[in-house]
Amino acid sequence: MSLVLHDLYLCCRQFDNDKATERKKEIEKFKRLIRSPEAIEQLDRNSESKHPKQLNWDAVFRFLQRYIQKETECLQAANPNVSATTQANRQKKMQEIGSIMKYFIRWANKRGPRLKCQDLLKHIMDTLQNRFSCAAYGTDYSSILLKDILSVRKYWCEISQQQWSDLMNLYFKMYLRPSKDTNRVLVARIIHTLVRGCCFQSEGLTSTLFEFFAKAMQNARQEQVFAVIEHIMSALNVFLNVCVMNCRIRVCKLGEEIFPTLLCIWTQKRPQDSLKEEIIEFFRLQLHAHHPKGAKTQEKGAFAADWLKWQHLLYSLYEIIVSEVSHIGSRGKYSAGMRHVAVKDNLVDLAADICHQLFGQDTKVFVSSVTDVDSPQSHSHQGTPSKRRRIELGWEVVRDGLQKSQNDFDMIPWLQITTVLVAKYPSSVPPNEIVAILTILHQILSQQRRGERIPYVLRCLSEIAVCQRLKSTLNTAQRLDLQKLWAKIWAITLRSISSQQTEVESFWLLEAILHGSLTVPDKDFWKIFSCSTCQPSSSAVKCLSRALAKCTLPEQLDGIAEHYLITMGDRPQTLREAIMRWLLGYRPEEDIEENVELPSVVRRDFPNQLVSQILVVLSLKDCRAGMDFFHSPLAESALAGESPAEVDKGNTFFTETEHLFLQTTFDETPNYSSTVVSVKKTESVASRISVKHVLKNRLEEYLLALVECLHSAAMVPPECQVRCADLIIGVLRCYSDIGVTSEDDACTSALFQKAKSFILDAGEYISTAKNKLNEELKLNSLKTMVTVCTKCLHSHTKHWAKRSSSALFLQLFPARFMNDLVQICKQLPTVENHIMLVKQRMIFKMVSGKCREMDPGISLTIMTKPLK
Repeated sequence: MSLVLHDLYLCCRQFDNDKATERKKEIEKFKRLIRSPEAIEQLDRNSESKHPKQLNWDAVFRFLQRYIQKETECLQAANPNVSATTQANRQKKMQEIGSIMKYFIRWANKRGPRLKCQDLLKHIMDTLQNRFSCAAYGTDYSSILLKDILSVRKYWCEISQQQWSDLMNLYFKMYLRPSKDTNRVLVARIIHTLVRGCCFQSEGLTSTLFEFFAKAMQNARQEQVFAVIEHIMSALNVFLNVCVMNCRIRVCKLGEEIFPTLLCIWTQKRPQDSLKEEIIEFFRLQLHAHHPKGAKTQEKGAFAADWLKWQHLLYSLYEIIVSEVSHIGSRGKYSAGMRHVAVKDNLVDLAADICHQLFGQDTKVFVSSVTDVDSPQSHSHQGTPSKRRRIELGWEVVRDGLQKSQNDFDMIPWLQITTVLVAKYPSSVPPNEIVAILTILHQILSQQRRGERIPYVLRCLSEIAVCQRLKSTLNTAQRLDLQKLWAKIWAITLRSISSQQTEVESFWLLEAILHGSLTVPDKDFWKIFSCSTCQPSSSAVKCLSRALAKCTLPEQLDGIAEHYLITMGDRPQTLREAIMRWLLGYRPEEDIEENVELPSVVRRDFPNQLVSQILVVLSLKDCRAGMDFFHSPLAESALAGESPAEVDKGNTFFTETEHLFLQTTFDETPNYSSTVVSVKKTESVASRISVKHVLKNRLEEYLLALVECLHSAAMVPPECQVRCADLIIGVLRCYSDIGVTSEDDACTSALFQKAKSFILDAGEYISTAKNKLNEELKLNSLKTMVTVCTKCLHSHTKHWAKRSSSALFLQLFPARFMNDLVQICKQLPTVENHIMLVKQRMIFKMVSGKCREMDPGISLTIMTKPLK
């Protein structure tokens, strides 16, 4: 034993000395010794070796427990009838004892957890279960539990289910029966952490948690500290989200029980925003449990323990939300400086859900009592009459919200609510309301005032366009009115594309209008994709794809040749060539400058090979047939009778739990009839595809020009090289899919060789940069490379899984390239390592055929090591 450990051992032996002055002297010496570098090194080494006869951190911890036990016995045996000064000194002594334990644990675990979790928990539990020691050191020990045990992942995993249960019962008791010495905020924080631990680390405690939250929320109205309610509400939301799938009825019953209390807190106590967020989350979860996917009746899958009470609570919640939206608007008018206008998404989603439940009823007005939310029995006719208010319901409220003021703070929240309401529940929008709301939105859009409202108007119009496409009950007069309105909206939207603030939303709206065949695109529309009005972007490319799939592309645009047709020698350029040049950012050789900006097609990420498909489609005789072939539904979506876009959109709005509730409520059989139709359609479309070889040659010329542009640029980021290779291979694969070329011919083409050279250059960059991860610029660049490579491989393997094999693209990547990416992921900082490793495993899963070419050690580790 070293000299310093010998001194520490002798010091610890004196902790149970009967003289208080000796104990005080030794504890001061103890605090000095345990922070000396030599003692720390020796104790760490002994703790790791686990030799029973050597002094280690656990042995020192046992000595320290004896010291605290001795001091506690002395304090407990002291005369209680003493002067105020003596009492203050005792309080100070208690604080010192608690701080000593904190001090020791944090020095012991400063370099990682050294102390045994079971020993720490046993000491803390024994201390807190004793009434005297809990009053003396309860706050300090609770702080130790929260910050030094429950926040340590190693300890978190070592806590047994029984210990989780014991800790919960202890702190539930401390919360429900508090003493004057209880720090309620700290106790609530610990309960939140314990509930998370019980939900994710153990099972079988559901009943205990339901009982606790029912009791805890009974007295929430009397709680004066919002932080306490906030932590309890956060814990409740964690618990309900985990158990709602298995305990829907109990979740609904608990919700109906504590709903009035939360309504009262919201309306009467004016809680801070963080507490409101938790209350809103609770309300949203209750609506999802009571009304999965918006179901309104029991026959459709809705549930309530007491329908009359629940309906009454929905009316009260609706009133509060309308008031809250109005309050947000009025608060924004008089605020100084810049203020965010939009309402948070969770409140908008809740407002849309509650409006959907109440707007479809025959009731247009309901009478609300001022004291409705004061008591769960408030809907009873017993008691003293209270003041009553008339609250309007229905789509008139939405229209009034959009019209009553020209102020952004008043209008934008209702634009948000209308957008989500129409998007989530298009079938519930009455046909006559579509014309009325569309007229209002057209008026707002045509005003073109400065402000933040225009993007929200465009988003709302996009959802109404989708909604109208699903309506089959519109009469002739309504259709004529809507057709005129959409023609006006189309013209205004085309002009708004030139603004960066509204470009994305404008393309979304144009795409939605085209998808619903609500108007016919004019010459101004095609002009966007053949000149420099805007650069290619994801939203623009999606809109162009929709236009090619729904409309006939004009070969020549008569009367405006000076705008569309660029003379190339003695041959006029067609519109198709102009769109190709726009997509690829083509410039003739004489126009290329040394420091010219790289084209958008290699600087930005575009969705799922869409640019490659559009380029190939433009070289076909029938563009619509080509888009039909490339966008035919995949097998898994065809089985459900839905397009992939519709599946993704539905999953965005509704949770997996809501889908499960409806599946367990009804015996629904999926419709498989669409599968055969989709396959036959794909085969018939493929037989009608033929290529224009002049345009195919022109496309190859433009692609080679893009390659030369990258070669001549002063500096090309490696991710741009990968994107360019991905684009080229995408074009070659499209031609292979439609039977124009074979895969063997594609592999020997000049374009394929150019793409392969780009990948080799990117691989060289990775090899030189992988040893410079300490440089921030190199690290960020390499992380971007992993992301780009993953997206490219994903699009080539998933979205074309039912067509030609992905071998064409995979042949670009040498084994060294993949090995280097794996090594980079293994060396990334701990926080980002998990994310990058997941992405890299995706790569190996998709390119498993190449794993045998790789380093066996790396490939085996990545493919078999489970994620924790």
